[in-house]
Amino acid sequence: MKKLFLILLMVFVSSSVTVASETEMEYKLKALYITRLADFIVWPDIAKKKTFKICIDSTDKVAIQLKQIKLDAILNRQVEIINYPSETLTSECNFLYISHDKVDLSLVNTLVFTLSSQTDFAERGGMIEFYIDHGKVRMKANLYAVNQAGLKVSSKLLRLLKIVKQMEGSE
Repeated sequence: MKKLFLILLMVFVSSSVTVASETEMEYKLKALYITRLADFIVWPDIAKKKTFKICIDSTDKVAIQLKQIKLDAILNRQVEIINYPSETLTSECNFLYISHDKVDLSLVNTLVFTLSSQTDFAERGGMIEFYIDHGKVRMKANLYAVNQAGLKVSSKLLRLLKIVKQMEGSE
């Protein structure tokens, strides 16, 4: 009986570690995507500020991974990771990663690129939604929302995206 308990405990612990490491890898990949996406977005000159600001809830697991990445610059600008929503207005953000709350996306200013892992985020008017497909991090895009914000996505990035249409009544 003691041996059986030890074997079951070992199986449980090893499977828990595997699940934890897969989950941690998901957040690392999302953070890496965020750091590289700006290179594939066409930003108007007026959006080019001295710093590149990523606004994200500091308690979000993606934010924790972002802070662990040694970011020197994005688009040749110093990177600042800002706790959203408490420390700044959305108009100050280049990237706005929406973690938990349902945000009225019509209130987000133009030239702010919105990202999230929330289900149906892109269909509800967000620009990029991260989702898991067969154990891999993928991205959906709402090009209508991107265009409405005065931004454009490069053709190189378009090849990686699943394009979705915005639900009626979402703006």
